[in-house]
Amino acid sequence: MRKENRSVEHYNSIITVDPSELKSYIFQNNEIKLNKLSGFKRDNFYISILDSRYLITDFIELSNNIADEDIQSAIEIQVYDELNFDPALEYTILYKEYFGTENNDKRIFNIFAIETEKLKSTFKDVIEKNKYLDYIVPEPLIFKSLYNRNMIEKDSVDCFLYFRKKDAILSIYAYGDYVYSKTISFSIEKMHEKFCEITGENIQYDDFTNFIKTGKSINISEENQQLITKLYKEVFVYINDIIFYAKRAYKIDVVDKVFINSSIGIFKNIDRYIRTYVDIEPHELNCKIAKNSKEVKNEQLHNLMIISALDYIEDPENGINFSIFKRPPPFKERPSGKIIFALVASCLISLLYPAYLFGYAYFMKVHLIQLRKNEHKLYAKANNIKSQLDKVNKEKSVIQKKVDNITKKLTYKEKLLNQIYNKKIHYPMKVNLLVGIFKQINKNHSKIYNVIIHNNKKTNDLVMVFSVFSKKDKYITELIKSLAQEKRFGIRTKEIKKDNKKHIYLSDIKVVLHDNI
Repeated sequence: MRKENRSVEHYNSIITVDPSELKSYIFQNNEIKLNKLSGFKRDNFYISILDSRYLITDFIELSNNIADEDIQSAIEIQVYDELNFDPALEYTILYKEYFGTENNDKRIFNIFAIETEKLKSTFKDVIEKNKYLDYIVPEPLIFKSLYNRNMIEKDSVDCFLYFRKKDAILSIYAYGDYVYSKTISFSIEKMHEKFCEITGENIQYDDFTNFIKTGKSINISEENQQLITKLYKEVFVYINDIIFYAKRAYKIDVVDKVFINSSIGIFKNIDRYIRTYVDIEPHELNCKIAKNSKEVKNEQLHNLMIISALDYIEDPENGINFSIFKRPPPFKERPSGKIIFALVASCLISLLYPAYLFGYAYFMKVHLIQLRKNEHKLYAKANNIKSQLDKVNKEKSVIQKKVDNITKKLTYKEKLLNQIYNKKIHYPMKVNLLVGIFKQINKNHSKIYNVIIHNNKKTNDLVMVFSVFSKKDKYITELIKSLAQEKRFGIRTKEIKKDNKKHIYLSDIKVVLHDNI
C-alpha cells in the first residue's frame, strides 16, 4: 500500500457515498449536510462503503516460515484453493493479520475478497457521477476507527449489529482489533417479509419500519403488533448462534457488549430482546461527530464513513482500501511525469556540466598558485621552528641531569631525617607503652619470666612475646582482657597451661606494637 503524505487539513471536505442508494453527505467545518454528486473535486476526499453481502470473508493460517514479501502470493494461492475461487475469474483479495491467538507456528489472517467485476459493477453508477473514489472501506471494518479515535474503549470484546434495508452485518472486535464478521440474512426488507408471513397480512413496508422504530402503528392491529416478539426471537436466536460459532472458532471466552443501530434508527425496545435471547449488554451505536447533528438526521453509516475517512487520511495503513478508482497521483509522481522531469534535468545537466568543468578548472589553477606560495613560507617557518626545538632539547637535557642529582641528595636527606625522627619520637613512646604493660602484668598478680622482642620485616611492626605465670589462671585471663581493651596494640595468646609440679599457670602473650604508634 502506498502511503500518502496527506493530512486532514489537505482536504476541503469529506464526501461520503452510499453506492446502494447513491446517497451522499458532505462533512465540512464540523458540519454535515446532504450532498449532490456532481463531479470530482480535487480538494475533497471521497469515501464509500463495500456492502458485506458482496464480500467473501474468512480466515486462513500460514506458516511462520513464509517471508513477509511472499505473504500476498501465498494468501492468494491458499484462498483460491480453500475457498474454491473460480480460476477463470479475477478477484480483489485483501487481508489483515489477526494477533488474537498465541501460536508460534502459524500466522492467522482475516481475508476480504470480491470478484473484481462485481466490485466495478457495484460502484459503476458512483464512478459515472464522481469519476474517482479515494477510499472504499469494507463494511466489517467500518467500526475499527471508533477504537482508533478513542470513541470506544479497547477494554472488552464487542459485537456490532447494523441493519440496513437490503443487508445486515454482525462484526466482532476483541480489544479494538477486528476478529470476525458475517452478513445476517435478516435485513430490514427480510424482517418485513418475515413479519408479513407471521401475521398472514400484507403490511406496507413504511408501516412496518415506522412500527419497529416507534413501537406503534395505526395501520397494524394490536394483535399483530404482539407478534413482533416472535419475529425478534427468531432474529436474535439466529444472531446468538452466529456469536456462539465465532466465540468457539476464535477462542473467545465472552462477548461483553453489543452495539446496535440501523439505517432507520434504533428499534423500539430492542435492548430487551437482546438481553433475553443473546444475553449481552446492549448499547446504542450513535456517533455524533457534527455540531449540527440534531438538525441533520443522517444515517449512522455516513457518520462511520466520516470517522473512517479521518482515520485513513492520517494513516492509510489503518484501513483496508478496496478502491480501484483512486485519483491519479500528482504529475511528478506519474511515470510520464517522472520521464519528463528526467529529460528536463538531463538537458540542464548536459548544458551546465561543461561550464561547471571550465569554471572548476580555472578555480583549481588559481588555488594551486596560491598553495605554492604558501608552501615556501611554511617551509622556511618549519626549518626555523626545528632549529629552535633542537636548542631547547639540548638545554632540557642539561637541566634534567642537574634535577636528577639534586633529587638524589634530597631523597637521602629525607630518609635520614625520618630515621632521626623515629628514634626521637617513636622509641620513647614505645618504652612508655612497655612500662605500662609491665605495670598491668603486676597489677593482675602475674610475673614475667621471659620476654622476646623483634621487628616484623613485612609490616615493620614491633612484636613482643611476654611469657608470664600466675598462681591462678583467672589472673592471666583478666590480664589478657585488660590488655585487649587497649586499642593501640594487638593482643594474641594461644593457651594457658598449668605446671602441676610448681602449681602455677603459664601463658605466652604476644603484643604487636604498630609502627605508626
